[in-house]
Amino acid sequence: SYLVREDIASYLVKEDIASYLAYHLQRIQIDRGITPPWPGDQVLSDLVTRAGLFFIFAATIVNFVADTYYSPQGQLQRLLYSGNAELRAAYTQVDLLYLQVLRTSVEGRVDASDLCARFGKVVGAIILLQDPLSISALAHLLAHDEADLEGALNPLHSLLDVPSNRNEPVRIFHPSFREFLLIQGRCQDSRFAVSEGRTHAQLALCCLNVMLRHLKRNICSIDNDIVLNSEIPDLESKLRECIPPVLSYACRHWGEHLSHAARDTDHWEELIGRLSEFTSTKLLYWIEALSLEGRFPLCINNLVTVIPWCKANAVGPKTSNLIYDAYRLVLDFHRVINVSAVQLYHSALVFIPNCSLLHAYRHELPSVRMTSPRTEEWDVSLLVLEGHRSSVNMVSLSREGNRAASASDDGDVRVWDTLNGGQVSCLKGHEGPVKSVEYSPDSSHIVSGGSDATIHLWDAVTGFNISTLTGHKGGVNSAIFSSDGCNIVSASEDSTLCIWDVLENKHLASLNGHSGPVTCVTFLADGSRILSGSVDSTIRLWDLKTKSMVEVLHCAGAILSLAVSPSLQNHIFLSGSQDGVITIRDVSSLKEVGRLIGHAAAVKSVTFSSHGKKVVSGSSDGIIRVWDAASRSCVAEYRGHSGPVECTRFTPDGTHILSSSADRTIRKWDASVEGVHGLREYVMTVKITDNLEYVVSGSTDGKLALWKTSDGSVVYEVNVHHGIIHCLALSHDDKVVASGSADHTICILNMDNGSNVATLEGHTDEVYTVEFSSSSSLLVSASQDGQAKIWDVSTRALKHSLTHSDSVGGASFSPDDKLIGSGTMDGTIYVWNVETGDRVAILKEYPSPVLCVLFSPNGKWLVSWFEDEAVKVWKVQGTKFQLSPHQEWRLDRRTDITNFGDGKGLVKYDDLLPSDEPLYLQEDGWVTFAPTGKRICWVPPSRRQPWLRTLWESQKGIFITGSQAGVLTIVDLTFALR
Repeated sequence: SYLVREDIASYLVKEDIASYLAYHLQRIQIDRGITPPWPGDQVLSDLVTRAGLFFIFAATIVNFVADTYYSPQGQLQRLLYSGNAELRAAYTQVDLLYLQVLRTSVEGRVDASDLCARFGKVVGAIILLQDPLSISALAHLLAHDEADLEGALNPLHSLLDVPSNRNEPVRIFHPSFREFLLIQGRCQDSRFAVSEGRTHAQLALCCLNVMLRHLKRNICSIDNDIVLNSEIPDLESKLRECIPPVLSYACRHWGEHLSHAARDTDHWEELIGRLSEFTSTKLLYWIEALSLEGRFPLCINNLVTVIPWCKANAVGPKTSNLIYDAYRLVLDFHRVINVSAVQLYHSALVFIPNCSLLHAYRHELPSVRMTSPRTEEWDVSLLVLEGHRSSVNMVSLSREGNRAASASDDGDVRVWDTLNGGQVSCLKGHEGPVKSVEYSPDSSHIVSGGSDATIHLWDAVTGFNISTLTGHKGGVNSAIFSSDGCNIVSASEDSTLCIWDVLENKHLASLNGHSGPVTCVTFLADGSRILSGSVDSTIRLWDLKTKSMVEVLHCAGAILSLAVSPSLQNHIFLSGSQDGVITIRDVSSLKEVGRLIGHAAAVKSVTFSSHGKKVVSGSSDGIIRVWDAASRSCVAEYRGHSGPVECTRFTPDGTHILSSSADRTIRKWDASVEGVHGLREYVMTVKITDNLEYVVSGSTDGKLALWKTSDGSVVYEVNVHHGIIHCLALSHDDKVVASGSADHTICILNMDNGSNVATLEGHTDEVYTVEFSSSSSLLVSASQDGQAKIWDVSTRALKHSLTHSDSVGGASFSPDDKLIGSGTMDGTIYVWNVETGDRVAILKEYPSPVLCVLFSPNGKWLVSWFEDEAVKVWKVQGTKFQLSPHQEWRLDRRTDITNFGDGKGLVKYDDLLPSDEPLYLQEDGWVTFAPTGKRICWVPPSRRQPWLRTLWESQKGIFITGSQAGVLTIVDLTFALR
């Protein structure tokens, strides 16, 4: 006869268990001096039968019999007569053994009830710990005598791995012991059964008590108040000394225990009281400790589980509000606190809203002082993901929603943790902008399409570039997986769609028919057909089996986005178009059945939620809209991006929305929040007066405002332009302000009251720059129309028009007002004679768009700043300009340079740029002291837009920044300059 594979496997397992038991029982017999034969063949056979196929049962038998607290013969007798061996449940034999071990531990003891209570507290804690603890740490956590705790564990060596060294962790031998104690009905003796909810409550209370006793500000006694964690000398030894294992455990896991705590615990009132005390006095110090340990993401993990628990258990508003504020703080400042614990105080407390957390910890406010009023609410977006250096064109979520992949014009595909905002990986391979990114249905792969006409397939876990698919003759705008993940369909600028085999990495077919770039493609629910949209104003339906076009739908304008409803009861699809309209169509007939009206510009993205009840759309108007699919009404608007919204996606559970934008960010929103959130208009440019008393701002709605730096109050606000104010300039006596606008005009106003002195007209496109001469008698303006114009301020007359090869981004006077330097979007620097309007020189040494051109205060140098943050310096010698060979000039780090050109002398950076502007806002949010590069503080995304240079300004330690959230921030950093 033959044995099937399962029978062979079972037979071999039983043989292994028999060998295991025979070997270890013989060792016990020898070590304990027992006269052979022992235990005997019949007993061994009985034990093997009881063990069945469970090695854990055999191991527990050995540990139980070997327990030095009892004789091996007596232990074996207890096992053999402990109950019915015929019970059929797979775990019954193990349960009976566990029960016998536990009963033996208290057998004959007059204090059995006390021992059982101690067992519940100690062993209950051990089996529910998130990480194993040593006897020493466990004793501290439970506030239990160490020797007594060790005594409680001595009879349980057959069930627990109890090291002789008290500093090594105690562990259970097998998860089945945990299940035996926790699962109702498994443990037949109620004295030993463990209540999971009550034990978690006990552990949460213990964690809170430990943190209340030990946490404090600057727990590691760090001297430098602006240092990064990685720069702290000997941090590891400081952590070992200042954050012992029990405190580390409490900090890492209190929220997990609390989130499972049952209300019927005997210590409920004490637990709530300790939670209130902890949130009111130690919450910030807890965040600091986890940051120092390199475990900052656990702050978010703990808080995100505690918030719903507080709501479910009706925890008081004071405690609940503090926990929510802490959650928002760690989300808003995750990028900086993750790397610098001290910035919790020196940045986060400076900028957070006027919330309960600020009131509770006001005594911890640093010397950095924000003089402008605090907002009353947290920013509308929950999380901002930063790191891309250019427009983020698409974002895609993994099946679980815990990861997001993004595609950017900077050429990178980045993978993010959507819970804490951390970057997981950066995938490099495209040679140019990446326009599309999607996860495979099982989230094991990522596909990306780029302007380089290639499609890259990546391993989603390792980031390995599995293959590169080539065949398109134009950029790839969209690439998506089929529902089984076996095929990819791509849409291209070359007007075609391509079908690819993922496993074979080969091209299967091309679909021709569109007469213009194909912008989007999506599968219908049955997976056998696809829809494609194009700038040729058509939507086309294709059959994948026949590789042929089924139908053509002619539309009113370019189609930029498509989405098919996943609902089986609602067979519709949506198309977003250039005119801002979202059209609803029936899948079967392709006929229009409705419209979603609201966007003021092109709809770049439209997506259904997983259940099909909601729709989210993103537009070039910078607004995200959420729609009810049934009523077709807009239920929410989110404003926060400062550029076109390129992509919007629901998380798989529909609770959140991710959006990506040309403003280089990805934002996370709460999808349950309805209504209008965020401001449509916001500050676009700021200037500080020389006396530091006032700030002038220009906004996207054409308004100009004057603010006091002392308290951020508005002195006046006036309507000046009919379009965005791009730029401002102050006369050198601070009596007059000039503004340049998208409405093609320049306005000159009286600084005292905002009255209009003059309106200068002549440009035919948006004005990007205005600048006064040193005498304030002349004004230069630069425009997208390719002109720079010189104006006489007193007569308001145009003196000269200076023609350029491209849009002019910046222009300024030399200190003696004899020359003007200007720069264009094609990277060309021009130098002009102010008196005659003649061109003196053309300097074209760098291809990036020029954002700013400045003469040094002494007039000996010309400095230009480019869009990619490169800085070029020319030595001025009359009408000749010598380019510095040095390649490391930076506006944010003022390094002196030797051996300039002729090898003579030292070039001091302070000779190049005004020394009263020593502060610099980095693109990553850090404000640095330019002479040394020293970090001062970090500004959250809701209060800045660093790559837009007109949106921040500094002078003599006063730092001003505006933002897309409509907030003007004034910060006094004079302490840093001392």
